[in-house]
This record gives sequence, structure tokens and C-alpha cells, in this order.
Amino acid sequence: METNPEGATNPRQENDGRTWSRRGLLTSSATFLVGGGVGAAIGGFAAQPNTPGPDAPPLPWKWGEIDPLEAGRRAYRLYPDPIRGGCGSGSYLSLLSLLKERVGYPWTTLPDLMMSHAAGGYGGHGTLCGSLGGASCIINLVAFGEDHQVFRPMIDRLFYWYAKQEFPTDRFDDISEMPGQVKVKAMSPLCHTSVSKWALAAGAEISSKAKKERCAKVCGEVVYTVVQALNEYFAGRWTPPAWEPSEGITHCVECHGPDDMWHTKPGMNHQQGHMECLMCHSDHTK
Repeated sequence: METNPEGATNPRQENDGRTWSRRGLLTSSATFLVGGGVGAAIGGFAAQPNTPGPDAPPLPWKWGEIDPLEAGRRAYRLYPDPIRGGCGSGSYLSLLSLLKERVGYPWTTLPDLMMSHAAGGYGGHGTLCGSLGGASCIINLVAFGEDHQVFRPMIDRLFYWYAKQEFPTDRFDDISEMPGQVKVKAMSPLCHTSVSKWALAAGAEISSKAKKERCAKVCGEVVYTVVQALNEYFAGRWTPPAWEPSEGITHCVECHGPDDMWHTKPGMNHQQGHMECLMCHSDHTK
């Protein structure tokens, strides 16, 4: 550390046998910028005319009928990709890539890596399963409506289907190196619950190849199910399902609701959500 006349200290950095002070680095950088180098590059970038592409149309966007199995297999294969993979990116990009091929614009305006952050329950935090998050983005884009009568119940239905599902399914076992894996009911749309329950039952580490294979199959199954629902909807064969609480929590809902999840009318608005109560709460009736 070097002391300057004012008594302050300046950190130094070793570089190729030479010692640089912070002031020296700043001076050198300024000289480089004035002399051309980075300054010219920045100036050239800033001088580029603003030439935006075509505006994205309002929602909903066009859906192109997709083969559910093709979409699910694409998601399964994307999952282990070191750049484009993970559960969020795998589900989102499998659908996006097929829509770019089938429909083109405006799907071509979306970035491939928009849902990379959803891996591991969003940034590794273990919240919502990224497969659900990535697929929900596509549902919103194609089924959005101001009356909320399609995209909201479709996403809601997807989430409680997931919670009741035993994962992994055997749908992708014909292309898997690990067919016949242990199946465990997710019980929740949360990554933490879904993965941890399976890992404990299977005796597998979270970092193991077996766990990653399981989650690749989950990603594929979510996409398969979403494509089925969207194909049915655009063929006029899908109707919003009514949520039915499981037998174990019917008495919870009788007191705490919901009878109207969007709070548009007076009702039992003591809580929000369709998740299983007893995952977090004890049964106070016993």
C-alpha cells in the first residue's frame, strides 16, 4: 500500500512484474480512450442509427399446432445443455424454437435465453419449478385475454396437475440412459419440495446424474402436457377445469376459502392459492 500526501492509501496491483497504482491505471485508461482504442469503439457504437425491428403485436400471439411428444423430447434433450439448458430454459426454449419454426414472427423477436434464470427454482432458490415458469410464459403469450378466462385457469390447472403427478414418468425412457427411475409424487409446484422428496426416496444426491436425469424427464413431461392443453384449446376442445381440493384439505377450504381466487366478489379471502395446505400447516382439526 502507498501513502499519498493527503495521508490516504492507494491499493496496488501486481501485473507481469510491474506495479500499478489506481491513479496510474486511471491515467492510462484515459490516455487509451483519447488515443482511439476503446474510445473509438464506444463512439462508433453510440453513433449507430436507431433501427428497431418491427413492433411486437398485441397479445395473444399465434399458436401453431405442435406434436406434444416432439416438444417434450426437445425439452428433455435441452435440459442438460450447459448454456441453453436447465428446467426453465428447457421448457421455454423447446416451445419457442418450435413456434419459431412453425409460425415465425413474432416468436422470432424473443430471446432464446430469457428463462435461463429459472433453473433450480429461480436462481437456485428452490421456489417455483422452472419448467412450470418457462411453459407458463408461452401460455400467457398465446392465451392471454382481458377476461382472464383462459390463461389463468390453464396455468392454475398445470400447477396442481404437477403437484399430483408422480415424477419422473416413463414417457422418455426409450431415449433415457436411466429408465425406470423411482417415482415420487411432487406434492407441490415448488422445486424444493418436488426435488427433495424425490432425492430422499431415491437415495440420490442433488448433484447426481440420476437427479439431473429425473429433472430432464420432468421438464419434458411438463412441456408435453402444456402442448396437449394448448392444442386442445385452439381446436375448441379445452374447457377451464374447476379446482377441486384434495380430500385431506377440504375442511381447510371450508373455513379459509377460496371461493373466488381473484377477489372480485365477497368471499372467504383468508388465503391465496391452490397448493396443498398440509404441506406447510398442521391439521388443527385432529
